[in-house]
Order: sequence, then C-alpha cells, then structure tokens
Amino acid sequence: MNYMYDVVIIGGGPCGLSTGLALQEKGITYLIIEKEAIVNSIVNCPLHMTFYSTSDRLEIGNIPFVSQDVRPNRTELLKYYRLVTERQKLNVKCYQKVISISKNAEFFSIHAIDRKDNTISYEAKMIVIATGIFDTPRQLEVDGHNLAKVSHYYKEGHLFYDQHVTVVGGKNSAIEAAIDLYRNGAHVTLVHRGETVLEGIKPSLLLDMRNLLKKGEIDFYPNSSIASIDESNICINTPEGIVSLQNDYVFSLIGYQPNISLLRSVGIQTDTSSLVPSFHPDTYESNVKNVFLSGVVTGGITNRVYIEDGRFHGLKIADEIAQRLPTFQSKS
Repeated sequence: MNYMYDVVIIGGGPCGLSTGLALQEKGITYLIIEKEAIVNSIVNCPLHMTFYSTSDRLEIGNIPFVSQDVRPNRTELLKYYRLVTERQKLNVKCYQKVISISKNAEFFSIHAIDRKDNTISYEAKMIVIATGIFDTPRQLEVDGHNLAKVSHYYKEGHLFYDQHVTVVGGKNSAIEAAIDLYRNGAHVTLVHRGETVLEGIKPSLLLDMRNLLKKGEIDFYPNSSIASIDESNICINTPEGIVSLQNDYVFSLIGYQPNISLLRSVGIQTDTSSLVPSFHPDTYESNVKNVFLSGVVTGGITNRVYIEDGRFHGLKIADEIAQRLPTFQSKS
C-alpha cells in the first residue's frame, strides 16, 4: 500500500521538524521520515554537552525554548524537540530508512525500510531533503579506518580510563573530546593536520586546551595525519617522519558530509570540492524540480550552515510549495 502526501520530508532533525511545522501551518499534508530517532544528530552529541548557541536561536516554529542557563545542554535540547513534536502533533515516522526514490510524471515514490526490514512506500508531489550531514562522517581512508575501535562520534570519557586514545581533528568536537578524555583519566594523543588547534574554537575550550598542551598533559602532533591503524598501534605521518604509538581507541572527528548518494540518486548536482548541492537561494529548490533542500545539508562540508539559520529554510520552502499546490490539485 502506498501513502500519498503533498510533501515528504526526508530527515527528522531540527530543520526537518521546522519544515514540517511550516507546512502544517499552511494546511499542506506532509510526512517526515527519519531513519533513527528524531534529532539524531543531537542524540550523537556528548552526553554532557552544553551548546554554544543560546536557547532562543535553537527554537523552531515560534515555540519558546527556556533552558536553565542561557546555553542549553543536550538533555534540555532533546526534551524541547520531543515536546514540540508531541504538542504540535508532527507527522513523523521514525526508524524508517529511505532506500530509493523514483519519479513519474505526476509524483515521487519514496521507498523505505523499517527495523524489521519491512518495505514501506510513500508517494508525494514534492520532496524536501533535510538529512543534515552528521549521519555521514568523513573517513580517514587509511588501513584500519574501519576497525571497531575507531569511532566518529564521542559520548563520554569514563569508558576510556587508563586507555591510550588518539583524537583526530582540530575543531570544537575534537578539542572537547580530547579535554574530556583527559579529565576521565585517558592517555590522550591529539593529531591535527593544521599547525595549531588554538584558533577558531569555543572560548570555553581555549584556556583549558592551551594549558593542557603547555603542560604536556595531551600529546599533540600538529601538521600531521594518520598513516595507518591496527588493533594495538597507530602510525602518524609527522613532519619528522612516521611515528608509531600504542593505541587502544581512535576518535576520528574530522567532520561530516551530506549523504551524496541520496542526493545524486535524485539527480541533485553537488560541487566537487565543497559538496554544496545546487539550489535556488530564495526557494531552496534544488536543480531537480519539486525537490527542495532544508537545513545543514545546504552547506556541504563548509560548516557555514547550522541549526540557527537552517531552521528558517522551511518557511521559504512552505511559501513556495503553497503557491504551487493549487496547480497540482487542479490536475488531480
């Protein structure tokens, strides 16, 4: 059995939910399909994370978000998005993974599978892709990168007490993980392709990181990259040559990218270097007619689009779709 909607939104993150709210406000029938839990990118954040954005900049649908402090923590943010989803009765199907999309002259067919491998099919006049980037981590692409001890998400440090842990990356997520691992008693090595990790990170991390590096509490390899990984060691390309270190776990926190295979399967073009998809800046319609893009996915790997601005994409998308739907409805 196929289920027909005006719009199917692929991705139940904050920007997908916000798009659903905007469509709902206009009386447009929609469905949000999410392959995991709602706002899964936030689920994958460290357990005790405090966000750099203030609460008001993470609100969706003009629904107030009040946190205990100016900047909310992970638990508060998850609770907020759950409450919005429940109170606004958003039409969301979780744990359904889209496996293919096809199109005929009238509508799109979206095929998904659930956790029991059952296939569910939906039909829609238009599609919004709001898959973000955090479900598709960038790979190290070296021998051993797919070992079980290599992870692309960091939760908490207690499990790694007295373990030799290498963190790869130089942005906020990598620095935050390195500091937390040290505080939980891990032997931490930080590897970054740049010269320093003390530029462009949160002010709240800067002082701690500077002190830890100065005291040698965290071993830092700048201008370096991973050469290979095995069950017991890690090899690092450094300016002085290959260095081999004892290693129990690796956190590869080098960034994330859009689900390119999904975008290309629909026919959406992407820039070869930045992976920014092709879309109109006023309507967020992609180069494929009636396929729109919402949220972080529009930024490719540039790190220029966040929840704070992506949450407004749905408003423009809903305005554009509302103008087109009478044409569709008159044909039905």
